[in-house]
Amino acid sequence: MSGDDTTGVALGLLAVTVLASWPFLPGLRRFRAFKAFPPFRAWTARPHPDAVGAVRAGTALKPSPMDSSRGVVVVRTAWRNQDPRDAQPSLRASRPLVPVVSVDGVPASWGWGATELALAPGEHLVAVASSHSRCYRLVQVAAGERIELDYASVLGDTAHRYSLAGNDVRDLTSFTVRRGGPNRAALFTAAGLALAAALAGIAVAAPGLLAYAPVIGAVAVGLGIGVGVIVASLAKQARLRRVVVAPNAIGDAPVVLDADEPARMAPAPGWAGLGLHLRFEFTRHDPEAVAALAGGRPNLWQRWRTVRIGEPEAPECRPWVPAPEVRLDGRPVRTGWTRSWLRVAPGDHELTVRVPLPRSQIGPSTIVDVSEHRLRFRAEAGKTTEVALCADVAAVPASAGPHLASLRVRLR
Repeated sequence: MSGDDTTGVALGLLAVTVLASWPFLPGLRRFRAFKAFPPFRAWTARPHPDAVGAVRAGTALKPSPMDSSRGVVVVRTAWRNQDPRDAQPSLRASRPLVPVVSVDGVPASWGWGATELALAPGEHLVAVASSHSRCYRLVQVAAGERIELDYASVLGDTAHRYSLAGNDVRDLTSFTVRRGGPNRAALFTAAGLALAAALAGIAVAAPGLLAYAPVIGAVAVGLGIGVGVIVASLAKQARLRRVVVAPNAIGDAPVVLDADEPARMAPAPGWAGLGLHLRFEFTRHDPEAVAALAGGRPNLWQRWRTVRIGEPEAPECRPWVPAPEVRLDGRPVRTGWTRSWLRVAPGDHELTVRVPLPRSQIGPSTIVDVSEHRLRFRAEAGKTTEVALCADVAAVPASAGPHLASLRVRLR
């Protein structure tokens, strides 16, 4: 192999290594796909004032000594940029996008970074809400166990397109359990090194074949991606078609379903079912509210923050929405901003849903306008009645003080 071939292979090896490992290079963290740090410093993850229990939050948390009688759940809240391939990019002011981490309906932290929750053993509903309430996970925590969850969504006006799964071809909002083993960047680095080594071997053994290597590699990569997408799609469709028959001993407590791939529940013989999809969405701050939060006419930097995350300055009050109060035929049903399924008797029923006030955020001057929703439905044996309700929430923090200037909730 000539000196030029050796130089070319060495440069190619260096390029592959840099391209695969650039997320780890100093100064380039804003180019990562998963950015678990705040886009603006004042929005670094911190415990929420209304948090209950032990909560640690920040950008880089070192593991703390664990209480052997409790478990630990770590939630990383990260962000992505808008998709450059988006057919409809937007520079319009976004809805408020600051993530709020909650446990069993109570806020634990807000901001971008990492949150460590010390929880009692048992089942807990961990959720992350931004401009909407789509993302949640039902986790089973054991004493001494450590569970890590990763949340990510895009910044900007297009973020709200992902308020429901399937609203866009490329879903850029996710809330997943972090798996063990090598991460994706490490796998890409290893694959890149293997490819470079293969090219070096071809150059040594058969220099004439080196010219065809890019074509062969491109075809192989294209086929691999295509096969992977098809297999993943078929697996997802199979999961969505699966029907789960509820046992007779299920009781009256609702079953929490997956946020994005809910199981198709079928009632046991002689029973009917009620499928509830309860969610909320924050509305965009109007110009007057933005000006009040900015302390006057917003400057260019404040305008840019409003475009990116929906607010010009970090308010003293971080709005959150309590779990909805649901009553079925006058009996309370313990549920949350989730998809859930409930066994009901065949016949006529009345469902009432209202959003309780976050009392800690209601001050003497807070303007409150909250409504409730009533619905009558008839349940048929062997069938599930689906009910979907969305709460449009306009929560404007006061320009000064840890309370809201106004709160308006409309259920639809």
